[in-house]
Amino acid sequence: MNGRSCQSSGPCQTIRLSVVGICCILFSRASAECVMNITSYELYKKLVDSSAYNKRTHPSLTGPTIILLGIYINGFNYISEQSMDYEINLYMREQWWDPRLAFNRSHMCGMEFMKLPDRAWDKIWVPDVFFRNEKKATFHEVTLPNRLMRLYPNGTVYYAAKITATLSCQMKLHKYPLDTQVCPIQFESFGHTVKANVYQWRPGPVEKDEQLILPQFELHATNTKNCQQTYATGDYPCLEVEFVLRRNIGYYLIQLYVPSVLIVILSWVAFWISIDAIPARVTIGLLTVLTMTTQSATARASLPRVSYIKAMDVWMSICLLFVFASLLEFAVVNVFSRKEIRKKSQGLSILSETAKDFEDLICAQVSPMRLYLSNISVLIPEVIMKVVN
Repeated sequence: MNGRSCQSSGPCQTIRLSVVGICCILFSRASAECVMNITSYELYKKLVDSSAYNKRTHPSLTGPTIILLGIYINGFNYISEQSMDYEINLYMREQWWDPRLAFNRSHMCGMEFMKLPDRAWDKIWVPDVFFRNEKKATFHEVTLPNRLMRLYPNGTVYYAAKITATLSCQMKLHKYPLDTQVCPIQFESFGHTVKANVYQWRPGPVEKDEQLILPQFELHATNTKNCQQTYATGDYPCLEVEFVLRRNIGYYLIQLYVPSVLIVILSWVAFWISIDAIPARVTIGLLTVLTMTTQSATARASLPRVSYIKAMDVWMSICLLFVFASLLEFAVVNVFSRKEIRKKSQGLSILSETAKDFEDLICAQVSPMRLYLSNISVLIPEVIMKVVN
């Protein structure tokens, strides 16, 4: 009676719950031991070392392999107008499906993916993606190779690598420094045509660091497009990202526009200086012309020697024209003032000669009159004496 009552009593129910809890704990530990006992490296070696796998063989034998591409921008190291290139630091992301690497998910106790060991990219097939407009590029190796490779149960491979690349950018400087440049980065297959590889963008193909700051430019937009090109050996897949870079005017406003305006205004000070102060006016004129020429040469030093006229060239030429015109104005005024002085001096000399001639003429007319009067003065007394006598 007591045993039967114990089965339905509270203490017996507590014992049952305890047993169930212990079983759950043991099951969870068994699962954890399952993950720890079957390592990803062992599974990776089993897949790669299999006689059915050859990294030199294309993953798909029935059709082209679809390769998804994407990038994450860490930053722009520099953008050079003189060499017409830019250096970018990014994560390049690739994803493709290789059915030969598919595995049973139960081997990894239900894990979503398997992280492959370092140098796994040397053991399996990897797309031959390269930068078509590259000048030079390097992988990051500090402190370990900055590369990541994941393998999913269905055979999908995810590959990411940190790269610093110097890429060419054909800039159009007609509106410099009020310009907007479009610099591309092109991903192309080196040895496989579109019959073997097809490039597509991953969802959200271009991502960037939220704190990305460029000193002279603003990353206005990013555009993606297809840049597939036909060569003599066939059509090769290509994807392109265009970085729309708008130049910030603040630096040039402080270093170029404001100083040039002040130099032009300084050249106008000579208009209020007396025309007789020749050394002061010549000094101001030559100083402003030389300063304007030096500033123009300095502004062009960081630019390539292009054959077309830039907006900066128009601005500097107009400023130099104003400064040179002020110096030329002084030369013209000085010449006219000397002519005026010469005319005045000639007029005074003519007037003095005319006065002297007039004086001589008067003297010539007065002398006979004086002689006649002197004769009269002598004859009058004699006539009076005769009349009296």
